[in-house]
Amino acid sequence: MLIHEVCKECGLTKKAIEYYAEQRLISPKTLENGYRDFSVNEVAQLKKISVLRKLGLSVSDIQMVLNDKDTFALYNVTTKKALEIETMKAKQELAQRLAQNQDWEYTRQQLEILEQKQTVSERLSNVFPGNYGKYVSLHFSLYLNEPIVNEEQQEAFETIISFLDNVDLQIPADLQNYLNEATQGFDANFVANVSDSMDKMVRNPGQYIADNQEILEQYMAFRQSEEYKESSAYKLQEFLAAFHRESGYYEIFIPAMKRLSQSYREYHEALEKANEVFIEKYPDYP
Repeated sequence: MLIHEVCKECGLTKKAIEYYAEQRLISPKTLENGYRDFSVNEVAQLKKISVLRKLGLSVSDIQMVLNDKDTFALYNVTTKKALEIETMKAKQELAQRLAQNQDWEYTRQQLEILEQKQTVSERLSNVFPGNYGKYVSLHFSLYLNEPIVNEEQQEAFETIISFLDNVDLQIPADLQNYLNEATQGFDANFVANVSDSMDKMVRNPGQYIADNQEILEQYMAFRQSEEYKESSAYKLQEFLAAFHRESGYYEIFIPAMKRLSQSYREYHEALEKANEVFIEKYPDYP
């Protein structure tokens, strides 16, 4: 198929198609007369490229998506876009506030915090791919709203970045597919609701257990059942637990988060106390 026919078929301009060829997203054959011949597969590829461009993906992101046979890259790219949107919203709010109060020092400090949060969030989403990465990033970003004001915090921040840049999580394809499906609805609202529920639990674990005892015991019984132990959820849980143990997540990342963020340190301490209450109530639960 010649380029003018491809333009009509795909709804793309000649310049756009030539650009995608220059970027090696497609590789049409050159005929003896100098015209380029586009195969059926390349036309199909161009249609995909058109969709992805309209979704706001960059050429480099499109290259990753098209080269990915298991579609994991598209989950990762959309996670990155979601984090970028959250950052842009925060910057817009800061710009509106600055226009109203002209508080340049406050805006400068908040932008530094936002850059720190964005750096950690991006690296978290790279380590934990797909929608689960977005959930992990949003969860920890809740505790990254404090400025770095001393050497201990700066050291902790650098430790976190170094850890996340060096750790490698390769989830088996079947478990990655399951994880992407299970976490599809994990957006900012979902994380906020989970955080509210967790906050109620850690503040008064005894009352939380009393109010939700029947549901908790049903859940614990299911977790101990053979049905659960044969499920993808259990296999994924065991895989992630092994990753956390072996990667230094508990020895490096979590302690650094506690040094970096006072709010996370307070949350983690409350969580440990809540866990003690739970163990006292259910000492036989593994």
